[in-house]
Amino acid sequence: MNKMIAWPAICALALSIGACGGSDDNAAPAAGAAGDSTSAKPAAASLFDFAAWVAANADCKGEYFSDVQEPDFAHTLRDAGVLVSAESSIGEVGPGGGTLTPGRPIRLHGLPVRRVDYDFGSGSTFAVVVDANPEQARAAIDAKPLADIYREYYSLGVATAPPSEDVPMPDIQFVRAGEQKGTQEIGCAAFDM
Repeated sequence: MNKMIAWPAICALALSIGACGGSDDNAAPAAGAAGDSTSAKPAAASLFDFAAWVAANADCKGEYFSDVQEPDFAHTLRDAGVLVSAESSIGEVGPGGGTLTPGRPIRLHGLPVRRVDYDFGSGSTFAVVVDANPEQARAAIDAKPLADIYREYYSLGVATAPPSEDVPMPDIQFVRAGEQKGTQEIGCAAFDM
């Protein structure tokens, strides 16, 4: 019986270091130990905060490309209720991309999030599609006109550092019109130069 009580704590610790696969094998012992019908899966999923992960990456403060190359990250996302698109390259090393859709409402800078589109290879883009008008999205990150060097793809945003001889195009936080009416994209773009 003591093993059954300790399992959720052990799994939570293992999840935090990537050793717990989140399989259904742990659901029955946790339910029996707790004496109710809840499984350990929701508790394990609560360790990953998708909204915080999205916010960090949209603000150019995350490392989403290394996260999505981890083999078990798709399980982490799914356990957190995130829909991973069929074309997502999660778990593959090398260039990739995909779409993540929150299973429950989340917000970025107070704006409702529809989905996240990401890609990486020679540079990277993490774009959060939000329900907003252009003024709301611009105000959310205090977007300003970007330097001409960015203008081929981005016109409004915030550079994360001043350009230098070594880094002529620092990462930027950007805002741009979404593909669907009533949406905007807020995110982070990094450039390989």
